[in-house]
Amino acid sequence: MYNELIIDYSRLKKYKGKIDGAISQEGKNISCGDEITLYIKVENEKVVDAKFEGVGCAISQASANLMIENIIGKSLDEIKEIIENVNLMVKGNEFNREKLGPISELSEIKNYPMRIKCFLLSWKTLNLIIKKIS
Repeated sequence: MYNELIIDYSRLKKYKGKIDGAISQEGKNISCGDEITLYIKVENEKVVDAKFEGVGCAISQASANLMIENIIGKSLDEIKEIIENVNLMVKGNEFNREKLGPISELSEIKNYPMRIKCFLLSWKTLNLIIKKIS
């Protein structure tokens, strides 16, 4: 499961940090101790910036970085579609690879039930923010 994409994105620092004046949401994975605070800045129904703080395994950190990289510049509706496709992917259902881009390279996560929560932590946290502002 720990392919090159996960290793590279788990080490990425570009999206780490806090954004003043952003909408924030905390998320925790009680089963393994992963934690995230997600910061999203939205203007005109589009995400203009996003960052996160937190600790966790390589999968949760890589997932958060990939997520942020793929939502900046997207509308809230586009992000809802991405979240929907991520959920389909981890369940092993048909999903739109084009909508997910490089995230789809982690589709094998469906074969590791104990790691799905790690992968989904940032996505569930994002979904809570989207519900706050929609």
